[in-house]
Amino acid sequence: MIGSLYSRIIEDWELADMRNPARKIKRFTIPERERFLTPEERQRVQAVILAGLKIPAGRKGHLKIASVWAIDLLALTGRRRDEILTLTWPMVDWQHSLLNLPDTKTGQLKVPVSARVLALLKHIHDQTGNPSSGYVLRTSSGKRLRSINRTWENIRAAAGIPDVRLHDLRHSFASDAIMSGASLSTVGKLLGHKQERTTKRYAHLADDYVRNALETATDRIVEAVQPTAALPPAPFEPMRDAQWKTIEAMVENTRGRCGGPRIDLRRTVDAVRWVLHTGAKWSEIPAEFGASTTCWRWYERWCSDGTWHQIAAALELSQTEVGRKPERRPPRARSHRDARPIDVTAVETSVPL
Repeated sequence: MIGSLYSRIIEDWELADMRNPARKIKRFTIPERERFLTPEERQRVQAVILAGLKIPAGRKGHLKIASVWAIDLLALTGRRRDEILTLTWPMVDWQHSLLNLPDTKTGQLKVPVSARVLALLKHIHDQTGNPSSGYVLRTSSGKRLRSINRTWENIRAAAGIPDVRLHDLRHSFASDAIMSGASLSTVGKLLGHKQERTTKRYAHLADDYVRNALETATDRIVEAVQPTAALPPAPFEPMRDAQWKTIEAMVENTRGRCGGPRIDLRRTVDAVRWVLHTGAKWSEIPAEFGASTTCWRWYERWCSDGTWHQIAAALELSQTEVGRKPERRPPRARSHRDARPIDVTAVETSVPL
């Protein structure tokens, strides 16, 4: 504080020709305070403001509209309190969506504002008689609004956030900008930082944003390829005797609906399960299951009369074995050369990525 005062006297005002006597004094390190409003806290603040505007003047909890406008502008622009309280109408560039703020060191500071901020300023302009000059925020008597500290203290107490300062609205603006994808350099320009190190206090927020974006991207990739890049299914296992007992009567009752020689329907059920489990073609059914055409015809009939869904429910089959729509044409009959038995219990499949 003392060093800054001497710098102002010596360098800015040129009132003394001397070196700053405080230049070698070791400064205390003040930990940076970071407090950001959460979406839920913003909603509570908004609820308190809306309720306060409805309370008649002179009653406890009443909020003056000019103070509410000031808080809204602070939250939506990320500017400093004095910059908003000293804002005048000639500083508002409606055409280019800018606030031309005075700056004693670098000249005029052009601050871009959003369409919502312009709409709020237009509303204030209309409600205050469309002035062409003077301060934007004025009291009911027409004087400049000089302080909103007491108003904010009442709002934050009612909203249950007593540790949030007015300046934390500026930090929250920076946080929201970064979480929306803005770079640190962009945030620095929005806040009017002259030194890059000032904006670096928000670097960890940018890292969090990158991390969240990374997680979102990888989740979308995994979700997109999950159906085709699943882990290899477990090896196919034929029905056990206990399982066959639970569906034997159901399956045998369908025999009268299909003519032809008497075949082993237990083996046919396993043949259908093997095709659905492995995703193989019907013509690739191992020879020990019987003729592929016969297996396909039985599966077609069981699907038509609902028997297969009953079998799947009774055996608690996996989703892959519940069923798929039968092909319109029966599979090509397997030649004698293809009719070589294989060990179906050793069959494993995997789907390439």
